[in-house]
Amino acid sequence: MILQIVGFKNSGKTTLMQHTIQFLKSHGYTVATIKHHGHIGDDITLQEDHVDHMKHFNAGADQSIVQGEHYQQTVTRAYKQNLTQMIDQSVTIDCNIILVEGYKDEHYDKVIVYRTTKELDQLKQLTCVKYCYHVQDIQALSHYDNWLLQWIEQRN
Repeated sequence: MILQIVGFKNSGKTTLMQHTIQFLKSHGYTVATIKHHGHIGDDITLQEDHVDHMKHFNAGADQSIVQGEHYQQTVTRAYKQNLTQMIDQSVTIDCNIILVEGYKDEHYDKVIVYRTTKELDQLKQLTCVKYCYHVQDIQALSHYDNWLLQWIEQRN
């Protein structure tokens, strides 16, 4: 299952992603996430150059992986892939659900996060909109949680 959480900058997407991850984990689901870094012209910030796997990467490795006691980190050279390519090539764990923050123009089920009716009207033009989350509604989270469980149930 793939679910996108989309909205405009500073609308509450990351906060809703964090809540969604914690909610799904509390219900026993395994979760992978993908985040679109939508800042045009800016790249993501990588880990410090002084750690060994980054020394490998900076020397020209196309992919560098470091394994710790409980965590593994991978850095890969990949020119701006679309979401489907990222899912197919980069999600390496068997998971129940992939949560995606951003990638508004992709065609997976979406939750739109909005603050104003103007934002809502613009975001409703996107494809595959399944739920509208108004961040200023005091009952928004409980309604969203109920919807999310129903959405998952319909796909199982």
